[in-house]
Amino acid sequence: MAHTVDRRGFFTLTGGALGALALTHLPDASAAELDPAPFTLGVASGEPDHTSVVLWTRLAPDPLDAATGGMPARPVAVRWSVARDEGFRHVIASGEVTAEPAAAHTVHVLVGDLAPDSWYWYRFEVDGTRSRTGRTRTLPAPGAKPDRLRFAFVSCQSWVGGPYPAYRDLAGQDLDFVVHLGDYIYETAGGSLAEFRRLHALYKTSPDLRAAHARFPFFLTWDDHEVQNNYAGAVAGGAGDGRPFLERRANGYQAYYEHLPMRPQQRPDGPDALMYRRMDFGRLARFSILDTRQYRSDQALGDGRKQPSGEVYDPARTMTGPAQERWLLDGLAASKATWNVIAQQTIMAQFDYDLGPGQIVNLDQWDGYPPARARILGFIAEEKPSNPVVLSGDWHTHWVNDLKTDFGDPASPTIATEFVGTSISSGAGWDADVRQGLPANPHVKFYNGSYRGYVLCDVTPQRWRSDLRIVLNARDAASPAYTLAAFEVRDGVPGAQRVDGGDGLAGRVTDQATGAPLVNVEITVSDTAGTVLTSTTTDPAGDYITFVPPGTYTVSANGVGYDPAARASAIRANGRTTVDFPLNRATAGARTGRLVPGPQSEASTSDIVLSNDMLALAVSAVTNDPQLTGVTAGKPLDLAAVGHLDQIDWINLPYASAAQPRGGSAWQQRTVRSTAVEITSPTTVRASGASVAIPDIEVITTFGIATGRRWVSAESVFTNRGTTEHTLWVGDVLDHDGAGQRSGVAGHGTITASAPADFTPARPWIGMTGSDRQTYGLVYDDTAFLAYACGIWVMSQRRITLAPGEAFTLRRRIVAADNGGATDPFALLDDLG
Repeated sequence: MAHTVDRRGFFTLTGGALGALALTHLPDASAAELDPAPFTLGVASGEPDHTSVVLWTRLAPDPLDAATGGMPARPVAVRWSVARDEGFRHVIASGEVTAEPAAAHTVHVLVGDLAPDSWYWYRFEVDGTRSRTGRTRTLPAPGAKPDRLRFAFVSCQSWVGGPYPAYRDLAGQDLDFVVHLGDYIYETAGGSLAEFRRLHALYKTSPDLRAAHARFPFFLTWDDHEVQNNYAGAVAGGAGDGRPFLERRANGYQAYYEHLPMRPQQRPDGPDALMYRRMDFGRLARFSILDTRQYRSDQALGDGRKQPSGEVYDPARTMTGPAQERWLLDGLAASKATWNVIAQQTIMAQFDYDLGPGQIVNLDQWDGYPPARARILGFIAEEKPSNPVVLSGDWHTHWVNDLKTDFGDPASPTIATEFVGTSISSGAGWDADVRQGLPANPHVKFYNGSYRGYVLCDVTPQRWRSDLRIVLNARDAASPAYTLAAFEVRDGVPGAQRVDGGDGLAGRVTDQATGAPLVNVEITVSDTAGTVLTSTTTDPAGDYITFVPPGTYTVSANGVGYDPAARASAIRANGRTTVDFPLNRATAGARTGRLVPGPQSEASTSDIVLSNDMLALAVSAVTNDPQLTGVTAGKPLDLAAVGHLDQIDWINLPYASAAQPRGGSAWQQRTVRSTAVEITSPTTVRASGASVAIPDIEVITTFGIATGRRWVSAESVFTNRGTTEHTLWVGDVLDHDGAGQRSGVAGHGTITASAPADFTPARPWIGMTGSDRQTYGLVYDDTAFLAYACGIWVMSQRRITLAPGEAFTLRRRIVAADNGGATDPFALLDDLG
């Protein structure tokens, strides 16, 4: 039997909820008025067809009470009503449903007998308290030929990423519905049902998310974070809290169903739920909504970004499971729709992170399941369903991709288009890695990872348009929104074409003398106080795009091998502002006040940069790296070749150890402390100090740069200023933190092992490289040293004995160069040896 609950009790409990929310994203007063207790989590609708729709709410006067939501442990009667008008003058359906404590007092109402292609308004009531009014709609009737469809697709809304200004912008659009492609919540270590319920409630305390749900019906599917990051079928993606994984999955699925407007067919049965389904918007568009988590094979090779091999190519491995794959292909074959949409989670297009002859791919995406992808794309190529479009999420960045049956051949036919939407709020720490890899992936027609947002789609029988919407700052609830770019697919013509330059600041960076476009030039925008507001880098065409609010700014361009440039620019409120930079090749010099651009860059403008037309190297004058506490000064921090970004962590050059470095921490030699770092001529820098382990050993390192060279010379003089003889180990360490990092030792090829080992170099160099086709090296005068290396760092070790007053000089060249994608990325170091 359902009970009513005293209204005063609801409002008393609500105060506790708002007190907890003050620590997170505090809703404003208007949001509290729209969603009074017990309807603090708002209302929602979803899964419409042409005659019915699901309505949802949850009774939760204290939404962050993980155990009860502030509700008594008894059923509660909830009234619902649906009207043709917002004022509810024409109520066409109403009834009563019971909110059960076993379902966290959530309710799902499947309202039927509705007119096709019609808008409706709905609300709930408990004990005289009404919810806000929601708006929803039905789809066109089967066989109908609507002339337009407008919808948005979204994904990845980590709570810690910000208060959802992207949803605020979305809620103000004129849409028919929203498609959510997964990562509605982000799991914690705890996998209990109460914890998943708490997370769903927490996320819905966002007034902007509630507004979007109240304004449009949603179609939803999950990805991994609704249960556990990178889980695959029945295989856990991490350690969790020790409970059996399928129990965690059942809890995640249950809370997901409870808190979203899902149909009864989607109600989970323990750890199983039927999520893949079809939706037809008349004859205009058919949507096949996939579940690529519940049935997939475990990620190959231990997951991550790796060179694909072996089991990756096993045709039995699957993203969808055989039944769902067959269902998808049968649906495409039978479709009479003008547009055939596959709405799913992870990027379908191939993306190779390695600019060289090898390949590095993300094994959690379709790249980790190439036979399964080939079956789907091969079917599309052969059966030619009308206008296939793939919608994807997961990777927190905006993409427009040509889909092909042969991604290795840029000239192969494009058979479909993929739009990948950036995240609502989740960050993209891999943005730089993707940007570095773009030249190896010409089928990627557009990429931007700087901003959060969503994709707005406007579809007619003649064309499909996708506007890539972004907000400037996901952590600012009032952040303005813009169109980053707009792309269009024409009926019968696979592949998207850009049709609108979008808003914001854009331009091209070129070589002043040749006009050639310059890749990987860092563009920064600073306000009048000198604060950097945003930064980005140029793509292979020399183009960049970024966003700042209207106003006057300083726009700066900084590329390795070129003199930096800056200019004042007024950014317009609407439309594109263009600032181009023709840059002059740099002459050799040592200077403060500039940086080496790149994702790993550590130096500040107070440190010293040695640069020429070929490379740039930053030497610490003031910056202190926590991995080299107290001894960072005088050591190289950043290094990049022309056309590249810094990918080095730092170079521990030199060290002077009393004992031979051994073990996994051998690279972390804190044994030379420089007390003075100074520019001694226009092209030289000197670091003066002593060995920490043996204070009698004075260490002076001089760095020099000259025009036209791919290296910085480095000469370290170790002098025994004491009265007794000392034996010590000296040398240097290369530590590379970019994507695809691997070491090289002359005569031993590429080193990938996780445990360090000794190698006798055949020639006088050690090196490191990554996926960006850039090789770093230390080239010595001779081979009188031992190399000690693992896959992620490499060091030289040389044993010397110094009598009182005696000195030893260690000379090497610090190299950064483009290896041209050679099979052996270290071969260029032989030319310098």
